[in-house]
Amino acid sequence: MGDAMMDKFDKYWDEPNNVMVLATILDPRYKMRYIEWDYHQMYAVGKANTEKNIVRGELDTLYEKFVAKNKQAEERASGSSAKNNCNTSTSMPLMDCEFQSFLSATSSTPSKSELRNYLDDLNEAMDPMFNLHYWWRVNAPRYPVLAMMAKRFLTVLATSVSSESTFSTGGRVLDDYRNSLKPEMAEALVCGASYIKGSHKDFNRDEDEEDDVENIKLPKIVDVGGDNNW
Repeated sequence: MGDAMMDKFDKYWDEPNNVMVLATILDPRYKMRYIEWDYHQMYAVGKANTEKNIVRGELDTLYEKFVAKNKQAEERASGSSAKNNCNTSTSMPLMDCEFQSFLSATSSTPSKSELRNYLDDLNEAMDPMFNLHYWWRVNAPRYPVLAMMAKRFLTVLATSVSSESTFSTGGRVLDDYRNSLKPEMAEALVCGASYIKGSHKDFNRDEDEEDDVENIKLPKIVDVGGDNNW
């Protein structure tokens, strides 16, 4: 049973949830340093480096997507504003106005510097009163693209249970990912299953054959006395 439980445990964790990993990186108390430390706690050196490189690659790719999205939004906003200014301004020549618009569109910070600066900065202290959302609200002007990422990843619900199950009268279905048993209960179930199997043991069957506990009938209770002694 222990081997079977370990197989299911490995099956669950062999599919890492990198959404949670990225959310951890966007917490200034942890960043990428925590991921590196944690992977070296869980895996061997080679495996830890491989997993770390995978996460860093996903982070860079995702960051570039947000950079492109942010740049498009800025270009639309700056283009519309510059056009209005050029149309309404009488003190600046049209050529100078258009050149000023070009400078505004091309003077953005290089895309990699924001992520690199965030990861290179020192981690925030582990203060119990630390407010993660307030920190990003204050530092959004410094890390505008990362702030967009934080707004998306730090609002992910920490549960896979759908909200409608709260109001469902059909009962809850337990699977490999939605159940939890205390050690005492697990031991009681194992002992109970052993007792049920032993009471219906067929000595003509192969020992390697496994019984389906759900299909085994409970042993009958026999009255051996007449004074309620069972």
